[in-house]
Amino acid sequence: MIDTILNPQIWLVLVVIGHTLPGVIIPTNWANDTAKMVAGWMLLTSVTLVYAAVCLDGEEQARLALVMAGPVWIWFVVCISQGLEYTLGKETMKMNWKDNAPPLVLWGILALTGLLESGWI
Repeated sequence: MIDTILNPQIWLVLVVIGHTLPGVIIPTNWANDTAKMVAGWMLLTSVTLVYAAVCLDGEEQARLALVMAGPVWIWFVVCISQGLEYTLGKETMKMNWKDNAPPLVLWGILALTGLLESGWI
């Protein structure tokens, strides 16, 4: 059971789903060209996550998961700490702990599983 919970591949797939659908596709204002360009750029992260989930395994997969998810998690914390506003979606969103709990948990657990399975500790 613990091996399943700590499997970076599982968390890579969960983050792909969470990042792609409710994180980028649904909230994006597709009538706005800048929003479309930013969303397209953000969706490139999904491609990298899928690659890590299906083309790598073991320590390589875990290390790439950590290298991708760790900085994203830190960036969320920085944005929330500064109370930044995201203005490219359908509505302006102020970065706060409550509204950003789901991505913080997903990216944080992905980074943690990557760290634990990387062989670096």
